[in-house]
Amino acid sequence: MLKVMSKVWLVCWLLIAQTIVFAADRAILYPPTPEGKLQEIAANIQNTNTPKVASEAIPQPIDYFVRIAPRQYVLSADNKLLPNAILGTKPYVFMATPEGIYGKQLLDIYLDIGYEAEDIIRWQRDVEMVAIIFKYAPPIALSNVTDGKLPDNWQQFIYSPTWDNIFAIFPKLAADAPIQADKKGEFMPTQLFFRSDAEKQLVLGFPEAGKQRLKNVEYNTLKTIGGSDWVYRDLLEKKLSIFEHFRGTGRTLNEVIDPRGEHHLSGILEFVAPNANLNTLPEVAVVSLGKLVISN
Repeated sequence: MLKVMSKVWLVCWLLIAQTIVFAADRAILYPPTPEGKLQEIAANIQNTNTPKVASEAIPQPIDYFVRIAPRQYVLSADNKLLPNAILGTKPYVFMATPEGIYGKQLLDIYLDIGYEAEDIIRWQRDVEMVAIIFKYAPPIALSNVTDGKLPDNWQQFIYSPTWDNIFAIFPKLAADAPIQADKKGEFMPTQLFFRSDAEKQLVLGFPEAGKQRLKNVEYNTLKTIGGSDWVYRDLLEKKLSIFEHFRGTGRTLNEVIDPRGEHHLSGILEFVAPNANLNTLPEVAVVSLGKLVISN
């Protein structure tokens, strides 16, 4: 109960605080003149008057996806893609569809893609953000698998992050992961690593009964009880960014609109797919989203 009350207080504080999003110059930063469908999507994100798309009406993607990221890790001062700019910090990264952020200010985007209030307050204040709109090169394509029965060429697909799909992807990524006991941080854009063989073996052999518990038992209950279920759940968070708010339904959780995740079609569509260097993608556009300044 105290945890719930704490979250409610944080959300209320965030919403009633003096919140300014510096986005008067929301602009298409890269490339100078996108073409075709990419230009249309970038312009829709650039224009905050673009009509919002209701969560239940967001269409399934065909080609284009979007991630948000701090500008400093994406573009140079003269708006060139940085040579080391990547989609994310894990081998598989989460992404949304462009329609999910149309017509939204930065705070609404944070909440709709599943950021928790405490993380927005702690990490996102005064950070200049951008939307990365991108398309994967073949053979990577969208999969309709939701039950975790991945094909042999599983690395070539974009998946809905259902619990079953995540449970299937995790051990496949873990199979070749090295043991690096002394490595600092959790930066692993190309390959997982573990700090002990026991961690790795837990992921490779986690039982079906444990997976069912993770689907049905609340995050904080797992944390309180501890044991192997919590160790595995914690590894999911550290290694694949499966955070507390993860629903496992293919939709994000907005903790203001639907704090308990009770409405099946609330939340925007999300997907998980292989990480990539932006310079290797066939189509990329970057749009400024401004930065969030919160003052009491």
